[in-house]
This record gives sequence, structure tokens and C-alpha cells, in this order.
Amino acid sequence: MAGFIIRLIGYALLLGLTSRVAQTLWTNYGLDAVGRLHHFHDVGMMGLLVAPVVLALVSILAPLRQLAVFAGFYLAGAALTAPFVCAKMAAAGM
Repeated sequence: MAGFIIRLIGYALLLGLTSRVAQTLWTNYGLDAVGRLHHFHDVGMMGLLVAPVVLALVSILAPLRQLAVFAGFYLAGAALTAPFVCAKMAAAGM
């Protein structure tokens, strides 16, 4: 039980800090003014809020623990690069 709580806190810190940095980048690039990207942003932020619980539950099983760690860092990387990609697409008029 203690391992689950520690992993849950770790994933929550990783993805929580990532979501705050991504939100700051999103606002700094002015992407909150682009209406077509609102749904994409809302789904991404909701995913980052729910993912720590899912990853902690998956990592209860020892063989899936490495997969959960990989998925956590993959989500963090995707969340941090999404504002750059969206800003480039919004500037190109896509």
C-alpha cells in the first residue's frame, strides 16, 4: 500500500508540474485565444490530471511498472512539446 501511495504522489508531481508548465507555455504563445484548440487543450489537461491514478494502478503489477514509468514520462514529454507544435500550426493557419 505504501508503494502505491509513493508512486501515486510521484506521478502526480511529475504530471502536475508538467501540466502547469504546459499551461504557462500555452498562454504565453497566445493559444488560449485560438478557438479551434480549446477542445484539444481541455482533453490534454484532463488527461494529465487523471493519468497519475491510472499509472499508479497499473504499476501495482510488477511487470507493468516499467511500462507505467515510461508512459508517465511519455505523457510529460508530449504535454511539454504540444504548445510548440500548436503554436506553429496556428501561425501557419492550419
